[in-house]
Amino acid sequence: MYKRILLLFLFTVVGFLAKSQSNMPLDRDFLLPYQSAFNSLNCNVFTSVMPYDAEKTAKALSHDTIAGYRDLIFKNNGPMLDLGRFTGNIFPLAGGSGGYDAYGKNETYDYFGGLHIDGRWGNKLSFSGSYIGGDIFGPAFMDSLIKQYKVVPGLGYAYGSPQTGYSYQYWDAYLSYSPNNVFNFQLGKGKQFLGDGYRSLFLSDVSTSYPFFKITANVWKIQFVSILAMMQDAETPTGLTNNFYTKYSSFQYITWNVSRRLNVSLFEAVTYDGDSGKYVRGPDPGYLNPVLFYQAYNYNIGDPDKSNLGAAFKLKVARKEQFYGQLLIDEFKLDNVIHHTEWWGNKQGVQIGFKAFDLFKVKNLSFQTEIDYVRPYTYTARDPLQDYSNFNQPLADPEGANFLESASFLTYHRKNFLIQASIVSYYYGADSAHADYGQNIFINYNEHPKDYGNFVGQGIPTYLTTACLKADFIIAPKMSLKAEIALYENFQDVNGTHYSNPYITISLRTSLGNLYNDFR
Repeated sequence: MYKRILLLFLFTVVGFLAKSQSNMPLDRDFLLPYQSAFNSLNCNVFTSVMPYDAEKTAKALSHDTIAGYRDLIFKNNGPMLDLGRFTGNIFPLAGGSGGYDAYGKNETYDYFGGLHIDGRWGNKLSFSGSYIGGDIFGPAFMDSLIKQYKVVPGLGYAYGSPQTGYSYQYWDAYLSYSPNNVFNFQLGKGKQFLGDGYRSLFLSDVSTSYPFFKITANVWKIQFVSILAMMQDAETPTGLTNNFYTKYSSFQYITWNVSRRLNVSLFEAVTYDGDSGKYVRGPDPGYLNPVLFYQAYNYNIGDPDKSNLGAAFKLKVARKEQFYGQLLIDEFKLDNVIHHTEWWGNKQGVQIGFKAFDLFKVKNLSFQTEIDYVRPYTYTARDPLQDYSNFNQPLADPEGANFLESASFLTYHRKNFLIQASIVSYYYGADSAHADYGQNIFINYNEHPKDYGNFVGQGIPTYLTTACLKADFIIAPKMSLKAEIALYENFQDVNGTHYSNPYITISLRTSLGNLYNDFR
């Protein structure tokens, strides 16, 4: 059904006198040279909505402000194929990495192959598509994660076993149409990210790609984004996609550049089951209105669906420094908040962070640090098919809920070299075999053992720290090709019992976007 809709949309828009939007890669390493310029006082790019629009960001910046990577394969920055009105690119996607897991005393590997194609017809219509298939045998902590959730993080269903390794397939694509300078419409399968932080409490790129329809409108100093998406639950044991249960999510995001220094944003989302195996609800037409206040509609139909609200800010305190933050409200009762009852239904999350570019006046030296706090049972639902997830991974922070997290990064790049030291630490309360303490967002929230006295860290006290030192050499930005060597230390303390999982990887690969291995 989805393929038919995609083809119908394609043939419809081609018929228009159709300026297009091309998405920049959702990869922090390749976006790094742009970040200092994007976040300067003189730039009005809406940095909290990703993927970025390549055309609009290019207009907002002068080339001299960007210390970009030099492409060592494609000497010409133009398209590989130029047929006048149609231009495009086609190149292989391939990569391989090998490493050693000191904890499991095993060699690790990850290799894949595939193809990327993109193009533009005239000035208003563009498309892009990528497909890869691969095999992975990861370090011990990642294997246990794959075994538990049946997915290769960020890439899709895991076929195989811990003994032999896992296979995976991943693809994303989009068709973009911009009838004028205000609107852009995109239909495709991919990932989105809303926020200025390393994590997002609203919508992140942690899970695998999903079908979506996205409307973006730019008016004055305001950008409005509406996303309709179809998610899947991969709990069925066969691994066949036609057996996965479906659910739908609608997101709205309004971001306003109040001044050169201040940006504020509002967010809302609703998630509802589509096909539970027992009945088929399908997309709710009431959520197809891109300007509707979802909470009002949800209330009018009896409040059956999972909804979230949020607010965010970014404040540029100096030419190269800024603070940012998010507030996520799942549910709350004001009297319980005022009286500190720690009611289980007070489900909120808070993020606060800081970024500095050209730190200590050293060009291309950047620093970022943030803290994320999410109360127990946040993102959960009465029906597990309505929890805030896609393909057995959270749509927000990968740790789920009931945690306190800190993440810090020191990064330096010069020409095509990049070096980064990072440390990501969690303190969370893990669930026991007999009690749901609010960390696992996939469990029905009615399983909570107590109504009051719920706090972050309740359950089995667990500390998780991932430290990483990596060095990259960017070979071809056009095809996101880089070589990397990375040293990791994954340290865990579970109720006083210590685990250490050091490992090293060496890779040569085209990027598949941001992939995360710093969570449990």
